[in-house]
Amino acid sequence: MNVIPEDKWAALQPLLKKSCPRLTPLDISECQRRVDILTAKIQNRHWMDRVAAQRVVLGLMHQAGIQRVA
Repeated sequence: MNVIPEDKWAALQPLLKKSCPRLTPLDISECQRRVDILTAKIQNRHWMDRVAAQRVVLGLMHQAGIQRVA
């Protein structure tokens, strides 16, 4: 399970809201900073396959300066 650190999560949230407008605030809070749940939420809300959703998450993490997660 990959969890994004709290300080990095704060940097990622504005990018998420801009790139994934269908995510609700509840979706974002339900992710609990977990990459797998975030990927699933994006996949579900934006009607895309898992690989495309993973690419979105990894791209946003890269933009936010997140290199590794615990």
